[in-house]
Amino acid sequence: MPRIADGDKRARLDRVYILLKRHEDGLTTQEIAGHLNLERRTVDNYLIELETEGRVYKEGKYWLPLPYDSIALRRLEPSPEEAVALYLAVRLLVKQSDKRNEVAETMLYKLAQILGDDLRLGEDVIHAAKFLADRPVEADYQDIFKAIVRGYIYRRLVQITYAPYQGSVFETTIAPYLLEPSGIGYSTYIIGHSSIVNSLRTYKLERIQRAQLLRDSFEVPEDFPGIDILRNAWAIYHGETVVRVVLRFNPQVARRVRETTWHPSQQIVRDPEQDGFIQLHVDVANTTDLKPWIRGWGAACEVLEPVSLRQELAGEARQLARAYGWQGDNDDTTAILNDIFRS
Repeated sequence: MPRIADGDKRARLDRVYILLKRHEDGLTTQEIAGHLNLERRTVDNYLIELETEGRVYKEGKYWLPLPYDSIALRRLEPSPEEAVALYLAVRLLVKQSDKRNEVAETMLYKLAQILGDDLRLGEDVIHAAKFLADRPVEADYQDIFKAIVRGYIYRRLVQITYAPYQGSVFETTIAPYLLEPSGIGYSTYIIGHSSIVNSLRTYKLERIQRAQLLRDSFEVPEDFPGIDILRNAWAIYHGETVVRVVLRFNPQVARRVRETTWHPSQQIVRDPEQDGFIQLHVDVANTTDLKPWIRGWGAACEVLEPVSLRQELAGEARQLARAYGWQGDNDDTTAILNDIFRS
């Protein structure tokens, strides 16, 4: 069979898309082939290509159009310094991802082509894409990612099957108002309205077992604050009320603590009781995603407030001491933990 010219192929792709736009209820592959007098296998290939371009999606056996024509991305012409900033953002993307994401890979290759023409950054971005390609492939993750992202871009509802960390698997329909990556647990979160509770909820993308883009659209409420909803979060757990957390750091890490802005609310002061020690004060809505950060400092960080958090981590410290074979009483736990973290 002779090869179809690129111009002819693009024209056929456009005809498939236009046909679907004229049939709001969707068409099957066979129906599309009949309308356009094309072989079904050819139409299958065209639909896969259009889906990759973000122009169509499949719901059951029906193919439907996405409002591709309404999305017009302006040309990006970064300065050399801006291009380096973009490269650093790409590196963070790769580090944050623990699963293969072919959409991100394609973006990286396109970015490499842009940066490679004018700067010597193309190969570095290609290496980043290769690192991402080496991530383990998780069944259905690509399809779930696409469905959620398309719901976010086109303001379409998404029906999901969700497996919470604790509790039973459930189904809900979510309007994705905001997507937010988190370095904690290499995760991406969706914040939006959930039908099962008729309220705002946050769902972890990696816990979604199935996602289906729906035809129903939604509008983001005018009072939704956008990214500002996370102003009181340490990472992702947000809320209006806050709790004051006071942490004491020993002199060995004091400089490291001082050189970084960990949270917008932070205050760093000298510890009034121990020479060379400092205190970090932060106001957060929830300490769930703060605790892993505290644990990461080991014995160099001590929780002073709130008392409940101090007691919780003290209990973990005793369990850790026992895990390392320490059988002493509670008063000796700090000493043995200092030895453990110095070794």
